[in-house]
Amino acid sequence: MSTSALLRAYVEEVLQKYPELRLHPSADDETVLAGRFEFSAQTRGQAPISDCYEISISVASDYPRTVPLVRETADRIPRNFHKLDSGHLCLGSPTRLRLILAETPSLLSFVERCLVPYLYGYSIVEGGGDLPFGELSHGAPGLRDDLASMLGVENDQVLIGFVRLLTLKKRKANKLPCPCGSGKRLGLCHNRIINRVRSDLGHGWFCSLLYGPR
Repeated sequence: MSTSALLRAYVEEVLQKYPELRLHPSADDETVLAGRFEFSAQTRGQAPISDCYEISISVASDYPRTVPLVRETADRIPRNFHKLDSGHLCLGSPTRLRLILAETPSLLSFVERCLVPYLYGYSIVEGGGDLPFGELSHGAPGLRDDLASMLGVENDQVLIGFVRLLTLKKRKANKLPCPCGSGKRLGLCHNRIINRVRSDLGHGWFCSLLYGPR
């Protein structure tokens, strides 16, 4: 199936599940779904919530390589509640979102694993509760904390060491010392998680995190 046909199939799946969303014309090379978005969700220790928001989802033609951008269009969610500088919703760290898309690239999965938890969280906060999934800082601190959680490390130097190994190809990285301090090479230590994350995202992604875009 061609990329464009696959994207159409992904979009149709979302429209079937959320029929009040509609395709909207766009001047750019992207697909825009917009309208009333109704959902129901529940997490442990919280009452179930059914709510609706007016949203628009912009999906680039190279999806899932590019993460979709989502706006809340009725000005219900204030700008200071986890939004990007562009006004789009901050649904998670770039690395976390790319990993989700690498695991399950369907657009419906993105909507239900990324968008619904965000809206569910805001509905709870709006009602006077606390965010059910915790709160990630914006910018570099949030990126650091999310990577540390993902890789299961707390020490900054160990984290940087892991990221450096993620910038290398598997065969080369496995021969180098594991940053955890075990005295073993990576191939005999933390190779499974490092190689899985690199396989999902590609070492170029981590090169851009460590050294900046090239």
